[in-house]
Amino acid sequence: MTRKRDLYLLLALFTAALLVLLLGHAQHGKAPSVSPAEKEEPAAAVSAAGGYAEFANDTVRAYFEEYPAESYLMVTAGGKEYSPIPLSGENAFRVAQEDGSENVVHIGKNAFYMESSNCDNQDCVGQGEVTLENRDSRILFNMVICLPHRLTLELLTREEAEARLLEAYAAAAEAEN
Repeated sequence: MTRKRDLYLLLALFTAALLVLLLGHAQHGKAPSVSPAEKEEPAAAVSAAGGYAEFANDTVRAYFEEYPAESYLMVTAGGKEYSPIPLSGENAFRVAQEDGSENVVHIGKNAFYMESSNCDNQDCVGQGEVTLENRDSRILFNMVICLPHRLTLELLTREEAEARLLEAYAAAAEAEN
């Protein structure tokens, strides 16, 4: 029950971050106005605003202006990739999945490591800290992987994180067509 609640909390935080991003985007005067007819047809609202690519670029730019950092953590859990987490200060968070998998990730300025996991082998915990300085010399480069939990953590520069987010928008647009 607690793990399910943690997953809901993680999803709620992700949704809240997305809402903050969209609200910040709207406050900057870049959000297109949507009439009731356009609400039923999202494609019309996107084309009226200058196209999906322009919308995606503006949204990504706004995200990285709202959450500035030199590096970001990309979390992929159970095949789902989440928004980049800015690595600008000390913190820790739990990744809890529906199957009972649970990992705790510690983040710092331009660094992260797997603090704990409830997997049997603990290989992910033993992979150590990933930093901007050591990411090119580590065996797994910029990644820590918990194979039993299908969890991947990647340290990305700002430019890499922006490109990854734009790729995700492009993939979502392609999937809709």
